[in-house]
Amino acid sequence: MSYRSDAVRAAIREWEQHPGGRPDLYASEIGGDAGADWCGYFVLRSLQKAGLARGARWIQGLGFIAPLKLPLTSNPQPGDIVFVPQPFGHQAIVVSYEPVTGMVTSIDGNQPDIRPRVRFIKNGNIQFYSIQPLIDEAERNAPLWPWLLGGAAVLGAAAYAWLNPGPIDRALRRAGI
Repeated sequence: MSYRSDAVRAAIREWEQHPGGRPDLYASEIGGDAGADWCGYFVLRSLQKAGLARGARWIQGLGFIAPLKLPLTSNPQPGDIVFVPQPFGHQAIVVSYEPVTGMVTSIDGNQPDIRPRVRFIKNGNIQFYSIQPLIDEAERNAPLWPWLLGGAAVLGAAAYAWLNPGPIDRALRRAGI
């Protein structure tokens, strides 16, 4: 499981299924104000669909980036957040970043739709916030049972093979080897 690719996939899936966006749904799911600009709602909801920022709510006047203490990054990765502070405080999800050219591709909501956009970031009016703290938290809180179940299956298979020798093992024993 990759939380980063899951966040990008959640945004892309929403874009493909609802290109006009569903701002009232996003607002109701994350605690935003229905009828307000919804780009940040879309981003937070996409992160939550990927298993990140569980329980995080939109705080009017603050959003979610500052309350979650997401750090700025100069090397954005897929799933990180594009933030355009001026003139509107726009947010989007990074799909890809090419450091050589300074181009970032993102999935944006509220433009008045959801769609991919490409930006040249060298203009200095774009910031990026890393979702790595959210990934670290999700991994710390992930349940252990899938790993334990997988380990038990491997041990069970090894025990079965030990106690029930196959035809090669039987042939070797008959041969006295």
